Amino acid sequence: MNRLLSANDLARVSTRECEGCGECCRGMGDTIHLDPYDIYLLTKHLHCTVNDLMDTSIGLHVEDGLVIPHLLMTEKSSRCTFLGADGRCRIHAFRPGFCRLFPLGREYRDGTFGYFIVPEACKKPGQVKVRIKNYLGYEDIVSYERFTLTWHTFVREMQTLLARAEADYRSQAAVYLLRLFYVKPYDTEAPFMPQFEARLADARDTFS
Repeated sequence: MNRLLSANDLARVSTRECEGCGECCRGMGDTIHLDPYDIYLLTKHLHCTVNDLMDTSIGLHVEDGLVIPHLLMTEKSSRCTFLGADGRCRIHAFRPGFCRLFPLGREYRDGTFGYFIVPEACKKPGQVKVRIKNYLGYEDIVSYERFTLTWHTFVREMQTLLARAEADYRSQAAVYLLRLFYVKPYDTEAPFMPQFEARLADARDTFS
């Protein structure tokens, strides 16, 4: 079992040769999943609601019984709808967590998680070492990692619960969770974590 990296570790993931080829933003299908914090940042900086982005920049798919939002690819060119003509991300400053990670991945073990480098994910040469927390670029990496672990754990709990439920209950629960964590607007003038934790408490009460 390979050793996982922490946010304080150095990893060879930054490339000085990036010229905006946009290859990491093409052909991704529905794999760029969005979590509640991604939605908070997108709606905050784009000054809109999730419904404004739905079917233009955000799509929905079902995975293990839950409805998961994802970034949309254009139909003709299979490129992210936020990828500019110059090959640069138009939302780079507040891009989703999946995008920030590239070319890193996350692996969850024993109630926590760590990072690993995805081999040959980026084809560009000139990769240099950088501290992972600096590469991800979150102001408070400790709070972000706490949210990430909490959300991952909750999603797995819900998937396990719904796998044993009847079809009608699974459908109603999936819609409820989608509305609670994604569609219901966040107060983007207030911190994210207290809002998320309040919604999480509501969800746990509902399914207890």
